[in-house]
Amino acid sequence: MDQIPLMRCPKANNVGHAAIPCVDLSAPGAAAAVADACRSVGFFRAINHGVRAAITDALEAHAMAFFALPAQDKLDMSGAARPLGYGSKTIGSNGDVGWLEYLFLSVSSNSVEISSLPPSLRAALEAYTAAVRELSGRVLELIAEGLGVDRGLLRGLVVGREEGSDELLRVNHYPPCPLRPPGECGVTGFGEHTDPQIISVLRSNCTAGLQIKLRDGRWVPVSPTRKPSSSTSETRCRLQMHICMQVLTNGRLRSVKHRVVAPEAGAHSRLSVIYFGGPAPSQRIAPLPEVMREGEQSLYREFTWGEYKRAAYKTRLADHRLSAFELRAATQPPAASSADPQPHCSSCMQPPQQQVAKVH
Repeated sequence: MDQIPLMRCPKANNVGHAAIPCVDLSAPGAAAAVADACRSVGFFRAINHGVRAAITDALEAHAMAFFALPAQDKLDMSGAARPLGYGSKTIGSNGDVGWLEYLFLSVSSNSVEISSLPPSLRAALEAYTAAVRELSGRVLELIAEGLGVDRGLLRGLVVGREEGSDELLRVNHYPPCPLRPPGECGVTGFGEHTDPQIISVLRSNCTAGLQIKLRDGRWVPVSPTRKPSSSTSETRCRLQMHICMQVLTNGRLRSVKHRVVAPEAGAHSRLSVIYFGGPAPSQRIAPLPEVMREGEQSLYREFTWGEYKRAAYKTRLADHRLSAFELRAATQPPAASSADPQPHCSSCMQPPQQQVAKVH
């Protein structure tokens, strides 16, 4: 087993999953419920979303079969992650590590770009991508309706563009970790971060580990979804708002910080599949006039998605990636670091001290 330095993260507060909103997308008040969830938490569970359980079950089975292959076979099929491809323990190129292995793929239309993947896995990925792309578009319509703007305004940034949007798919596999950290600590599977895109759809198996950070600073666990019964045709998905959505709505909808704690020895592996919906590289991102009140000042300067993405890839996971684009960041004193105190041992990596600009 590779010996690598791993940061330990405190376990989340013992808080129930009631803090995580659950929205029935088929209900008459779905638009208001989605908008409220995005304003208050930035993260919600969705039911009656139209993604069939057969699609997610097939992808889970084929992905687990891929991760069971020898490491060299996985590398030969997909190439080392730079940043796309197969990766193990190293996340990006700026020093972040975690107890996981993953596939990070670019998806265009319904085609997964890495053609050397096993045909059954590639077909499962393509079917899943098509289903969650449509779900993302549907949720973006509901968000727009909840904000009181044209239903197609946000959907058009991700779905159905003549110039292709920037869509990514990440498949993360977290095997049980034999390391037993002392006290109430867990081993980092994927460190705390926010994502840069507009929206993501997350589907995971029935294994815990995901945590989100609430506005009051508490980390709370997201309870794993139950396996659907034989009478249920679809599973639950989780949707999350990201940095670009925060900018487009001038801070009304917030990007939530989240992380994953690796399964302990003897537990089941965690598998998660995340679809990231982003705009085209040339798309200009700025607060939308349609959501701004008269006289309201923009909190962010305009930038292109390509510009922001290049900047994000140069940062660490826990960095405040939006600070360079905040109009008030230069005139306000930096806030104290929002990172949790981290216990460390001699084999753990000390994260750099960070100054986090206030997000309005």
